[in-house]
Amino acid sequence: MTPDPSSSDLDRLDPVRRLALEALSRAVVEAYRALRGDRIRFGRGVVANHRLIIKGPGMVEIGDMANLFAFGTGRRTRLVARTPGARIVIGENARLNGAEIHCDTLVEVGPDCIVGQALLIDTDMHSLAPDRRTNPDAPVRTEPVILERAVWVARGASILPGVRVGEGSVVGHGAVVTTDVPPGVVVAGNPARVVRDLG
Repeated sequence: MTPDPSSSDLDRLDPVRRLALEALSRAVVEAYRALRGDRIRFGRGVVANHRLIIKGPGMVEIGDMANLFAFGTGRRTRLVARTPGARIVIGENARLNGAEIHCDTLVEVGPDCIVGQALLIDTDMHSLAPDRRTNPDAPVRTEPVILERAVWVARGASILPGVRVGEGSVVGHGAVVTTDVPPGVVVAGNPARVVRDLG
């Protein structure tokens, strides 16, 4: 399904600002297309600025009308596909403002999601095995992270490996999510737990 461009946040901007934002977005998108070649796919109408950082040998796919424009002091939206097999998928009409995504296998942000200055990570990056300091082959946990449609992740939250956040759920400020979140709830705390049903 292709989102209706008339519902874009861009429609609320005055014409001069809208043209400037569209030009900046085109420049950022084209620069990343040139740098990453077939390791990046941008849908139509993607909004981004110079604070978008995309790194790593893996694949990044950004859906139609996704908004990756980071604003605020020191904020950057970082998409790091750390391995050749890594795949970061940002859905249609998703909004990322200062989000940091590190991916070894799969991190998927569904359509219509909002992710603030939060961390989504599908790997522990380091082994937790007792011999981790002496064994370079100690196992490192890596499991996909999935945000279903219309999930909101607030600032300071962390979504850890193997977590699926159900459709329409909200992850509260500073929450550390270590297990799956059902659809239509608010989770908060460390570790995160359901604090409210949105149904």
